[in-house]
Amino acid sequence: MNLPPKLLALALAALLPSAAAVATDLDIRFHPSAAVWSYPLEDARSLNGVLVQNTALVNREDHPVTVQGVEVQALRQGQVLSSVRLGAPELARMAAQGQAMSQAGMLDALAFQFAPEHLLGTGTPLAATATLAPGEALMLPQQFVAYRGPGDTLRVVITTQGDPTPSVRELPIRNGQAPGEFRFPLEGRWFVGAAASAHGHHRWVVPQEFALDISRLGEGGLTYRGDGSRMQDYHAYGATVLASADGEVVKAVDGIADNVAMLRAPGEALPDYIGRLHESQAQLLAGGLDQISGNHLVIRHAEGVYSVYAHLSPGSLKVAVGDRVQSGQAIGLLGGSGNSTEPHLHFHLCDGPDPLQCAGLPVAFSNIELPFSEAPRSLQSGDMVDTHR
Repeated sequence: MNLPPKLLALALAALLPSAAAVATDLDIRFHPSAAVWSYPLEDARSLNGVLVQNTALVNREDHPVTVQGVEVQALRQGQVLSSVRLGAPELARMAAQGQAMSQAGMLDALAFQFAPEHLLGTGTPLAATATLAPGEALMLPQQFVAYRGPGDTLRVVITTQGDPTPSVRELPIRNGQAPGEFRFPLEGRWFVGAAASAHGHHRWVVPQEFALDISRLGEGGLTYRGDGSRMQDYHAYGATVLASADGEVVKAVDGIADNVAMLRAPGEALPDYIGRLHESQAQLLAGGLDQISGNHLVIRHAEGVYSVYAHLSPGSLKVAVGDRVQSGQAIGLLGGSGNSTEPHLHFHLCDGPDPLQCAGLPVAFSNIELPFSEAPRSLQSGDMVDTHR
């Protein structure tokens, strides 16, 4: 039977999906891209948190796409435990900030944080608003979700104008710690000034997400004696640093002087000091990533598990690349080289041999007690640690 042209057009339209029903081709990318690790906010109450360091939305359509909303969800067995929603004001703010950072060259300068070639793709511009032209991207940094109990999946749901079908991408949530048995890299009683707590500065940096800054307190709760103007004034300076587990040294950098210029001068006002620190950090970054870590060692323990020991004292390294080390073996002395505001040991695990070109891994130590905690728990910023053999 031959249908009139008008009826034929109506019949075909009924069989074909409407433009509004076709899913928007929005490429959702992550960095790091393999998984997100959870970390306890409070062990006794099973409160946990995951941080999605970087998410990018890339418009693959041949027309502009307006992102209306983003929801970041933590799930267990398909059920949403908790979520964070981003609406129009937050998306507009992030778009403006992302474009400003890109224009200032900060994405490339901080490639260890943003990995722009992987996250965005080579030559992908960032949009100035939540409306993305073809080929443009919107970057959503550092989305944190807290929830109770273990989670297994991180899901990002994107809604766009004119499309009832959201774009969805998922990552696995990993719980626990990196595989292997690790010991604390120093002996005695130590103060963990920074750990993976959400209020700590390390948690928000991809390679150092679970890093520790370890120092030693003395009389009056101070980290130094005298006026603190010399490296030797600090109680931690010169302490023996130990290998945290058996392994092989894969990187050793020495010969960088202790950074006395980064010590806070006696009587120096905090705003003045912070301003001077930012200038010093920019100069270090311009000198290459090794300048940030100062004298440091990297030890491989297993495929994808490396330990990093940074800010060591110049000339103190006791091992070299290729050496096999045993757990608890002396490998260097604590110092204040690199991006170090005072002598301390920076320690972290990550999944690659470069201290900054990697993704951080959580660690648990087999030989520590927390003297002011009622029960064993995960390390948090501000903890005191006692080691035992």
